[in-house]
Amino acid sequence: MSKPFLGARLTAVLLAVLAGASSAQAGGGPENVFLVVNAASWASQTVANHFIQLRQIPSANVLYIDWTGGFESVDADTMRGKILIPTLDMIEKRGLLGQIDYVVYSSDFPYTVDLLKDFPGFKFSDQARPDCSITSVTYLWNLLLSKIPVVMDIQVNYYMRTPEHRTTAEATRAFRSWYGWGARGELLEAGGQPYMLSTMLAMTSGRGNSVREAIAYLRRSAAADGTHPKGTIYFSKTDDVRSKVRANEFASAVEELNKLGVRAKVLTSVLPSNRPDVMGLMTGAANFSWPGSHSKILPGAFCEAFTSFGGVMTEGASQTPLSEFLRYGAAGSSGTVTEPYAIAQKFPSPQMHVHYARGCTLAEAYYQAVFGPSQLLIVGDPLCRPWAHIPAVQVAGVQPDQTVSGEIVLHPKATSSKGGGMDHYELFVDGRRVASDRGAAGLRWDSRTEADGFHELRVVAVESGPIETQGRAIIPVIVNNQGASVELATTPAKTVRWGETLSVHAKSAGASKIFVVQNNRVLGLINGDDGQLSVNPRMLGTGPVALQALAVSTANARGYTSSSPLPLVIEPPTPLPPLKDAPPKLAPGMALKLPNDKVVPVDETRDPAWLALAGVNPNESFLLQGFFDVAADDMYQFQLWHYGDLKLTVDSTVLFSASQGNYTQKFVPVALATGKHRLTVSGTTATPVKLRILFGGPGAVSLNATTFQHPAR
Repeated sequence: MSKPFLGARLTAVLLAVLAGASSAQAGGGPENVFLVVNAASWASQTVANHFIQLRQIPSANVLYIDWTGGFESVDADTMRGKILIPTLDMIEKRGLLGQIDYVVYSSDFPYTVDLLKDFPGFKFSDQARPDCSITSVTYLWNLLLSKIPVVMDIQVNYYMRTPEHRTTAEATRAFRSWYGWGARGELLEAGGQPYMLSTMLAMTSGRGNSVREAIAYLRRSAAADGTHPKGTIYFSKTDDVRSKVRANEFASAVEELNKLGVRAKVLTSVLPSNRPDVMGLMTGAANFSWPGSHSKILPGAFCEAFTSFGGVMTEGASQTPLSEFLRYGAAGSSGTVTEPYAIAQKFPSPQMHVHYARGCTLAEAYYQAVFGPSQLLIVGDPLCRPWAHIPAVQVAGVQPDQTVSGEIVLHPKATSSKGGGMDHYELFVDGRRVASDRGAAGLRWDSRTEADGFHELRVVAVESGPIETQGRAIIPVIVNNQGASVELATTPAKTVRWGETLSVHAKSAGASKIFVVQNNRVLGLINGDDGQLSVNPRMLGTGPVALQALAVSTANARGYTSSSPLPLVIEPPTPLPPLKDAPPKLAPGMALKLPNDKVVPVDETRDPAWLALAGVNPNESFLLQGFFDVAADDMYQFQLWHYGDLKLTVDSTVLFSASQGNYTQKFVPVALATGKHRLTVSGTTATPVKLRILFGGPGAVSLNATTFQHPAR
C-alpha cells in the first residue's frame, strides 16, 4: 500500500467519523487532549509526566513513540508515517475520535517539517517556503495527509475570520475538531474545513528551555486557570517594520479588552519597562533581553514577537527565540520556523488576546487569530484559560471509591461564577465519552459493559454560550459484577530513585497473565495469576507517574480487570559530585587526541564531519576530553549520533557505551551537581567518519569552546 493512498484513506475515515459527531459534543478540557510523548527521551517523558498530573490527562489519551530522528527537521513523508498517522490511528483505535480536539507533543520531536518533496515541480514563492512547523501541519492534518499545496496559503485557516475583520472585534467561538469551517469563517452544518489544535509543551533541545523551566511554566499556567488576573496586556508600537505591520490593529484590541475589564496598553518601546503586571505582550523586534526589561510575566500570560527566526530552535540561529518568554514564566509563545517576510497574516492578530480574555483556552484563542499558521511553531500549555468562568460540578448517585454493579444513574449539577446555565453534561469512562445529557434525566451507565476492577468516571459540565467552558468532577469507582479483581504493589513504594530497581508485584485470582502498564504502555508481563517483575525507572522519565495492572481471565469476558492506579514519584539520581582535581588553568575548547598521539584543540563540533576534518580517518581511534561547569544541581542530557564504537564518560562514570553505531539519535541523561566536570569521549570511527554530540539543559547544543575548556599548555 502506498503512502499517498494510506494518507487519503485515513483522511476519508477520519472525516467520515467526525462528520457524524453529535452537536452535543464539546472540547476544551483534558478529555479532549491527545498527548504524544517521545519514549526515547528522558526530557520528553518528564515534561509529559508533569503535564499529565497537572492537567489530569486520562491514561487512554497518551501515546508513546520511540522517536530518534532528531529535534530539528523532518520530511513530510516521515512526519506522516512515523508521527502523525500513528497518532491519528491510535486515536481511532482507542475509540476517541469525535472527542479529541488537541494533539499535543511533549518535547524532543522535530519542530520543522519540509514539504518540498510533496509537490515536485510546484513553484513556491519565497514568501511561501514549504517549511512548516510540526504544530501547524498537525493543525492542518488533512491537508498534509492529502498533499494539498494550499497548506502554505496565508489564508488557509478558516477558523479565523476573513482579513477585513482583523481590526474589528470579532465573535469568539469554541473549537471542535469535527466542526467544518467555510472560507469566510462561517461554521457550516455540513462540509467545510476541519482542524486539530496543536502545540508543543516544550522545546528542550537547541535554543530551547531546560526541563526544569518547562515544568515551572506548566505549573504556573495550570494554577492560572479561572483566576481572572489583574495584569496588563501590552502592545509594542515602534518604528520597526516588525511592529508596524500589526500596529493598526492595536487600538481595536485595546478598546475591546478594556470593555472586558482587562487592562491593555500600547507601548512605544520594544518591551514594557519595570512593569510587574505583564499578562500578555505582542511586540516586534529581532533581538531583546527580557531580564533587561525588569518586568515580570504573570502566570497564564501569552507573549510573542513578530520576527523572522523566533521559532528557529537550532543552535547558532540569529534573533531571540520564543524560549526567552517561556524561561521567564509565560504560559505560551510562538515564532516562525523559516523566513516569513513581514506578512501580518502569518502572525497572530491582537484579537488573540481578546479571545483569550473572553475565556478561551490558549490554543483556541491563538488559532482563531492567525490566518496562515503554516510556518508558526507554538509552544506552551494549550489548556491554559486564565479568564474562564469554570463551572463547579457536583454529582449525586455515586461516591468516590464506591463499589458499583449493574446500572447506575448520575445526576450532575453545576454552577458558574458568571451565573450562566449549563448546556449539557457528558460522561467519560476511562477517558472515553459514553453518554451526554441535558441534565434532567441524568447520565446512565451500565457498569456491566466494562470489565470488573477500577474505572474512572468523569462528569463534564459544558456551559451555555459560544465558548462552551468546561468544568468536571472525577470519580474513581470499583466495578464488581463478576467478582474479579487485581492487586498491585511496588517495592519501594511511593518513591523510587532513577537508576534503582523497581519491583512490581501483582496478583489476580484465576488470571492467565497480568500486564503492568503506564498510560496504556506495557512495561512488563507476569504469566499466571501471581508474580512479580522488575521495571527500570529510567524508562519512565522522572516526576509523578501512575502504574496499573491489567489481568486477563476467561471469567471476565468484558476485557482486562484493572487495578487502581498506583502513584509513584521517580526521583532524579544523586548528582555526580564536582571534580576536586580539575586543572587550575584551562583554555577554551576541547582536546582531541589523534591516532598518532598528536593532541589538537577543538573549538566547534556542529558539523557532523568534524572528526574527519580534524584528521581522524575511517577505522581509527580517537580520544576527546574537555571540562565544563554546571550552574545548578539538576538533570542534564546528552544527545548523540555515531558510526563505529563510542564511549561517553562524565568524570569517572560511563554513561554510554555502544559499538557499530548506525547514526540514530541516542538520549543520555545525567544528574550533575553544581561545579566543574570532565567529559571524555572515546571510540573507533567507521565509514563515514561522522559524530554528533549535543549537551544541554537548557536546550542542547554541540560541544564548543563557549561551554568546554581543556588544560592550557
